[in-house]
Amino acid sequence: MNKHLNTMEDNYFDSSNLYVFLYKYRLHLGVLFVLSALLSSLVSLNIQEKYKSIAVVYPSNTSSVAKALISSRFGGKTDIMEFGEEEKSEQLLEVLNSDKVRSKLIEQYDLMAHYDIKLDETSTPNYDLHDIFSENISYSQNKNMAVEIQVLDHSPDTAALIAQSVLDILDNVMNDIQKERAVQGFAVVKKAYHDLKSDLQEMEDSLAFIMSKGVLSIKSQSEVYGSAYTKAIAKGNMKVAEILQGKLDVLAKYGAKYISLKETLENERLRLSELRGKYDEAKVDAEERIQNYFVVTNPYAAEKKSYPIRWLIVLLSVVGTLLSGILAIFFYEQAQKIKAQL
Repeated sequence: MNKHLNTMEDNYFDSSNLYVFLYKYRLHLGVLFVLSALLSSLVSLNIQEKYKSIAVVYPSNTSSVAKALISSRFGGKTDIMEFGEEEKSEQLLEVLNSDKVRSKLIEQYDLMAHYDIKLDETSTPNYDLHDIFSENISYSQNKNMAVEIQVLDHSPDTAALIAQSVLDILDNVMNDIQKERAVQGFAVVKKAYHDLKSDLQEMEDSLAFIMSKGVLSIKSQSEVYGSAYTKAIAKGNMKVAEILQGKLDVLAKYGAKYISLKETLENERLRLSELRGKYDEAKVDAEERIQNYFVVTNPYAAEKKSYPIRWLIVLLSVVGTLLSGILAIFFYEQAQKIKAQL
């Protein structure tokens, strides 16, 4: 009879029956629950609070002031008010993740000291700094192709200031990159423009010299001088004929050069006009700047912390501890049964 009761008791408290199993070890699990709740609460209270500041921007479709506002050679394809597409957002993210933006931000806010990284306590200060930097400052592209800048910091004001500085540094870095190329391009166009202008001046001086010899219009002058020369010869007026012959000789000597210079000057003046337009555009791009993005959401100091979510930490800790305890007890009980059968 006792043996039968013991068998029933064993079956009744078999761990396969979850409810019975939990009831059997309710005291053990209760202790685990209380301890995990207390410890996780203490840990969560010691975690430094962080406040989040967010900025949302759209890239602009153009970064050239000349193309957007001055040039008429692009058929209105570059609208200064137009938002950029996905490719522009990806370019913006590349610049945000560059060393240029990171190093300027680290220097401006002395993040090594701000994040309490002590050089005498670590052998990899830069690695630690970049690791903490990545945790607190992140960039991403949302579903609408806008770029989000998120900054976490224990001070809400500092988080907002850093987010705003990211925007300022981003614009400066992009303009510096573009300006470096624009300055080089302007130097090339400037040299070509002044060289062509100098060549034109030489040709104009040569043409002026020829015209000072009396060469003004080859066709009309040849016809007039030729007709007058023929009439002078017919009348026997050799003095007039000699004068006219001198003029015809001058036309013969300088005529070809005059025609060549005239045609070349006409073509080169057109080239100079086009080059002047490029010169003006390149000069504007080299000397002026335009913001490379549209700010949709300006960063502001948060009134409520974003991290840590203490109740979630406690909940996850308690659930994890209870699950681990249940599994540990279950395997312990099974081990005891196997041991008893050996």
